[in-house]
Amino acid sequence: MANMSSKEFFFIGISLASTQNNDSSVCVLDRDKRIVLLDKLYFTSDIELFLGQSPYVNKSSIAISVPHDNTLLEGKWRIHCKNYKMVDKAFKINRNDWTNRLSDRCASLFLNLKEEGINVCRFDINLLRQRYDLSAHYLQRTSLDCKSLQNALKVKFGFDELPENMLPASSLEAILGAMLAYDKSNGIITPQKIFDFEGLEVLA
Repeated sequence: MANMSSKEFFFIGISLASTQNNDSSVCVLDRDKRIVLLDKLYFTSDIELFLGQSPYVNKSSIAISVPHDNTLLEGKWRIHCKNYKMVDKAFKINRNDWTNRLSDRCASLFLNLKEEGINVCRFDINLLRQRYDLSAHYLQRTSLDCKSLQNALKVKFGFDELPENMLPASSLEAILGAMLAYDKSNGIITPQKIFDFEGLEVLA
């Protein structure tokens, strides 16, 4: 049984896409670790509206994913070689954001939440899956991987309210983020700080 000593009443996970062309998702857990909201967000204005208007945000703990930055890249080989690009004299540093590994989308918005006194952290989805022993057995974000992750959330972590039909990958990742916020706030786990990103700690 969790030590419900935290002051938060809701625990929010946000799986953030690097652009509005892909769906982001939000999950809200209550103090009984039950899902009270699971929804998709697309535009930056949707994220701003949720964080500014939702009654769940007050007295909540929030964990937000750090998305990888694939903008301005076309073609699979360019996306993969970005992580291994050699820097030499002919290479202009960060031209077209080439050296940016992570997206800073909505970073100032999340930092404002911290300054308002809300407990906010970031997470890397791959490291978080490892923390919960949910490492991908299939190619990540494929239908087989999503089905495996959804079944694990139902069987291993007791989310019986999840439907039989398959949820989007972003929704499943948002649930993991909400789990991190819940477990961290209630002393179930002690996450390790990996690094700082745009003024917020990235935990796993």
